[in-house]
Amino acid sequence: MRLLKAFIRIGCVDTVVRALQKVGAPGITISHVHGVGYDYDPKQYTFAPGVEGKAPEVAKIEVVCREDDADRLLRTVIETAGSGCRGDGIVFVTPVERAVRIRNGAEGEMALRS
Repeated sequence: MRLLKAFIRIGCVDTVVRALQKVGAPGITISHVHGVGYDYDPKQYTFAPGVEGKAPEVAKIEVVCREDDADRLLRTVIETAGSGCRGDGIVFVTPVERAVRIRNGAEGEMALRS
């Protein structure tokens, strides 16, 4: 299994989620995060609401999937979130050592389906 963790522009979330659902992503988690990138300057950005220079809003989309599906789902994120401009985001793909569904104890790929 693989975990795709994508940090994308907040304006792309609906498009990316719909595309992932269309290609069969087993489940999607969306979180609202603040991204500052590698050139973060604390004098320029703030996390306080309503303050000038607020840090950019970013969405984190996470999908745990079968290893065979990871490349297809990754391509979907890249195609739907990419504009070719700086700030499009980044996707991390990592192995999942173990998954256990709390409700019924199903493990591995069965945990994704049950």
